[in-house]
Amino acid sequence: MLKGLIEAGGKVLGGARFSLLSILPSVLVIGVVVTLVRAHLYDPDAHVDFGAVLPEKRDAAALALGTFFIFVGGVILRPFEAALVQLLEGYWTRPSPLAPLRAAATERHRRRRNRAIATIEWAKQNADTSASQPTGALPLHTLAQEAKATARRQRRVSQAQRLRSRYPTEVRTILQADKTKLDKNGELMATELGNALLRGERLSGDRYGLDIMSTYWRIYPFVSERLNSAVTQQLDLVAATASLCVSLGLCTLATLPLVLRLDVWCLLPLLPAVMAVLAYRGAVSAALALTDLLCAVFDLHRFELVKAFHYKLKENTSDFVKTNQRISLFLAQDSRRLDVHPSLASQRMDHSVDTAGGTGNTAPQGSQGTDGNGTT
Repeated sequence: MLKGLIEAGGKVLGGARFSLLSILPSVLVIGVVVTLVRAHLYDPDAHVDFGAVLPEKRDAAALALGTFFIFVGGVILRPFEAALVQLLEGYWTRPSPLAPLRAAATERHRRRRNRAIATIEWAKQNADTSASQPTGALPLHTLAQEAKATARRQRRVSQAQRLRSRYPTEVRTILQADKTKLDKNGELMATELGNALLRGERLSGDRYGLDIMSTYWRIYPFVSERLNSAVTQQLDLVAATASLCVSLGLCTLATLPLVLRLDVWCLLPLLPAVMAVLAYRGAVSAALALTDLLCAVFDLHRFELVKAFHYKLKENTSDFVKTNQRISLFLAQDSRRLDVHPSLASQRMDHSVDTAGGTGNTAPQGSQGTDGNGTT
C-alpha cells in the first residue's frame, strides 16, 4: 500500500523528474550515512562489517517509515530546487554564510576573464604586427623556433577564447540598467555556474531588448513543442547535476570523520569529493549548452511579445528593440499601470496585428506578411 501511494504521488509530482531531483539526492545522503553507521566505520576500533548494512526482518518497519519520510522530504524540498541552483550560481546575500565571500569570488572571475580578454587582444595586435613585417630567407632552426612559438601562441589564444566564452558579455542598454554601474565586458557572478547561466540570459533576450527574467514566460506559450522539450530537458539536467553536487558535498562531510581511522578507509572521502567536482563541471557544461537553446527561443519568437501587446511591428530594428525594452521594463515593475507608464502610455495599438495564441506549434496564415521575416 505504501509503495503504491509513493508511486502514485511521484507520478502526480513529476514522475521521473521528481525522483531524479527530489528523491535521489536525499536517498544518496541518507544511504551513505546509514551505511557508515551500520558498518561501524565511524568507530576506529570496531571491525568493519558490511554484512550488517543489509536490512533484516525486524528492520522492515523502520525501512518503510524511512521510505515514507524520504518521499515527504522530497515533496517539501521540491520548491527549493531553484534556491539550490541559485546557491551554486553565487547569489550569496545575507544572511547566507557565504555572503562575505561573494566579492572575493567575483573579483577572481573578473581577473580570469580580463586576462583572457588581454590575451585575445594581444594576439590580434601581434598578428597585425607580424603581417606587416617583411619576410625573407631564414635558417631552418629559426623557422622551427618561430613555428613552435606560433603554435604556443595559438594554444594560449584558443584557451583564452574558450575561457572568455564561459563569461557573460554586456549587451544591455540604458533603458534596462544604469550604464555607469555596468562592467563594460559584462556583469559577473561569484561562481562558474552563475556566469554560464548569466551568459545565456544576456545573449538570448537582451540582444533584442527583451529581459529574459520578465518576458520568457510570456513568450513560452508560442514556443514550439520540440524546442520547449529541449529547453526543459536541459534545465532539468542543470538542476539534477546541481542537486547531485550538493548531495555529494554532504556525503563528503559525512565521510570526513573516517580520516581519523588512519587506514585505507581514510581515503573514502576523496570519492564523493571527486564526484561532486565532476557533477559541478557537468552542471556548468549543461548551462553553457542551455545558452544555444535560449538563443534559439528568442531568435525565433522575438516578435511574439510585441504582437501579444497589439503593438504594430516596427520596420526599423532600432525602434523594434526600443519597444521590447519598454515592454520588458513595464513587465518587471509592479507599481505602474499600462496607461500611465511613461514609455508605453502613448504607444498606439493595432488590433489588426495577428496575435496567434495557444501552443505556437503552427503558424497562422498570413503571419509571414505580418512581421516581414517569416518568423513563427
